[in-house]
Amino acid sequence: MKKYLSTSRLNLATSSLDWVMGMTIKQSLSLKDAVALTDVTKLTVPEKPIETLYIHIPFCHTLCRFCSFHKIKFNEGVAKAYFKALRQEIRMVIAQGYRFNRVYIGGGTTTILEDELIKTIEMIKSITTVREVSCESDPIYFKEGNPHLLKGLVDRMSIGVQSFDDKILKASGRFEKFGSGLQQAEYVSRAIEVIPTVNLDMMYGFKMQTPETVASDLAQTIRLSPDQITTYPLTVGIGQNRKKAGCLAGSPEELWPQFLAVKEAMAERYIMEFPWTFSRNFGQPVENKYVLDGEDCFGVGSGAFGRFGEQFRISSFDIPDYISRIESGQTGTCYTKPLEAKALLQHHLMMMMGHGTLDNQQFKAHTGKTLWQAFPLEMSYLISAGALTKKGNNYQTTVGGQFIALKMFSGFLAGMDYLREQARDLPLTMAVDESAENKSDESAIFTG
Repeated sequence: MKKYLSTSRLNLATSSLDWVMGMTIKQSLSLKDAVALTDVTKLTVPEKPIETLYIHIPFCHTLCRFCSFHKIKFNEGVAKAYFKALRQEIRMVIAQGYRFNRVYIGGGTTTILEDELIKTIEMIKSITTVREVSCESDPIYFKEGNPHLLKGLVDRMSIGVQSFDDKILKASGRFEKFGSGLQQAEYVSRAIEVIPTVNLDMMYGFKMQTPETVASDLAQTIRLSPDQITTYPLTVGIGQNRKKAGCLAGSPEELWPQFLAVKEAMAERYIMEFPWTFSRNFGQPVENKYVLDGEDCFGVGSGAFGRFGEQFRISSFDIPDYISRIESGQTGTCYTKPLEAKALLQHHLMMMMGHGTLDNQQFKAHTGKTLWQAFPLEMSYLISAGALTKKGNNYQTTVGGQFIALKMFSGFLAGMDYLREQARDLPLTMAVDESAENKSDESAIFTG
């Protein structure tokens, strides 16, 4: 395999980057300055549409070992009450004047109550003009569910396979949950027959992986011919999730050759849009693109985040508290946090790095600053690490730079883990009904 940068040089650069990102995350994404929200009229409704309405479904039949997303074990009664409150919140948000270009439904297991999911999407389409609905799913839904019912409702389905390697599936607890790699490949084939755009989420960086096994895993993925493939390292995180996910993760030094294996495996049939997402280069153009974490979005549902402008919004991470808020006429958003302009610029830098070009003129028109004015330390670091090459007034990302952008994206995901961890500990803002009936329902899920 061709060496693009010396391994020692890149490992030094990325290990220092990991340290800096960890410090930055703890500083810029701390919720110590989060402000409790009790009056929805204090929230400013933007004049322009927000890019994405994010909807969170926090239920799973079993809980994956490496997942840090807000979720609980499924209880049908609680889930039905939750979906009812969720639709009420969405109607409320639309009535307040918010507009969206697209919808992304994540979890948890979004399809855990198929009829409730369909009812929710149908309601959204009846009161909005969104151009696209994306939804996450686990593979086994396409064996046990009725995906044909989602025709005309879901434009893009992102299926969390993570790996077709049975050793990894067993180590991560997914084998008993979803079946073998071969079985999951069959389920994915059924999805591709029904859903207009199918994305497969794949992961690498597990301790039992090598560049060869990563390539073999992706070869199986590519044989299925999905429209898109997202592939990124296992996110270890910086908080409590570090111990849980860390026991599955390999050495950070092993990621560079695995990343090169990913690029080589994808090169013939897929175009790299970002170092973590690829779209097929055959057939009709892919219309429904990858929904980038960090775009302007409004979150609804328990455990959802929202970010637009320089404000971050946090919904309740307690399901009874969330339902109580909605029933009392509040939105699910219970805390707000100001975002530093520097953090937003750094996110923009990550996206430019991933896209492959740092356009100085475009950046100055957008921010009022040149790249060097905005990022004196970052630009010095990236050039010394061999991540950027100058081309006229602009800069292009090298292959080593693509890997650094990927590490930055992993740091962003770790930051989201850190936010979720803190959000779970924020004080509740509404009085929760403590009736015996409710306690009975809740005990079935919170002790699971």
